[in-house]
Amino acid sequence: MSVATVVTAATVIMIGYRVGRAHAAWRDLRAAKRDVPAKRKIAWGHTRPLLLGALFLLATMVAAAYDAGH
Repeated sequence: MSVATVVTAATVIMIGYRVGRAHAAWRDLRAAKRDVPAKRKIAWGHTRPLLLGALFLLATMVAAAYDAGH
């Protein structure tokens, strides 16, 4: 089993977990009629790492493509 396979599998699992948590947090926010500011903070707390991880993954892919091209 190569390192790339393990890294890819771990990345897919991590992204799936993060997407699920972010979706659940926003669903809880919509369901809550009170305590909205606290729920919104929790929802953004789960969404922010997902977005930052996606940007990091995109930057890594761009850097790898650039490096492969030169």
